Amino acid sequence: MEKYRLIYLDILKALNNHKYQPGDLLPSDKRYSMKYQVSRETVRKAMKLLASDGYIQRLQGKGSIVIDRRHFQFPLSQIESYSEIVKGDGLDSKNEVLDICDAIVPEVFSPVNDHVAATKISRKRVINGEPLIIDHDYVLKAKVLSIPREWAELSLFKYLEGIRKFKIDYAVKELTVEKANAFDQEHLEVSKEMSMVVIRSRTHLVDNSIISYTESRHRADRFSSVVFARRHVY
Repeated sequence: MEKYRLIYLDILKALNNHKYQPGDLLPSDKRYSMKYQVSRETVRKAMKLLASDGYIQRLQGKGSIVIDRRHFQFPLSQIESYSEIVKGDGLDSKNEVLDICDAIVPEVFSPVNDHVAATKISRKRVINGEPLIIDHDYVLKAKVLSIPREWAELSLFKYLEGIRKFKIDYAVKELTVEKANAFDQEHLEVSKEMSMVVIRSRTHLVDNSIISYTESRHRADRFSSVVFARRHVY
């Protein structure tokens, strides 16, 4: 492995072990070059990669500052279950089922025929001790008559794919920003002024039919997508 990648991994390990906190300045490139016995250009390549991946910000004349990455990262461009996301990110998470009931798919999901019967599952996601997300899933009764509570608590995707053997193909997602509603305020312990990132999606099977609709409501102050975009890295 190239030296700059070894340096990248070593610094990344220090960041993940919380040796440096958000806002801290990392040691200078010169100090790292002495520590690793490499040229400053090799250190710069490692730092550029850390900056490109969103771990640090390079400040001209000051050095490298650690970026606050405590936001829950939600994969807009992928289909992943909540349990897959938190496992991949190594998060301390609790999934609480708030309600399971018969319902009609809301008109906000479009296109939808009138009075489409579904099982509504409302869940609260508590991440690192903070209640951050409310999910309302509407699983169509035409596909699945009922959802066992234990599977709703564990993973809907695991139940639908692993137990019921449905083949989920793709999802269409729409993102909006809205004010917290009464349900958000009660279960996420936020004020009515809190902005919520709301992701509404419909999940399709391989035959193109819809199996479920989801409204995922995230506290805006703890939300980010998994795509890290940068115009320049200095």
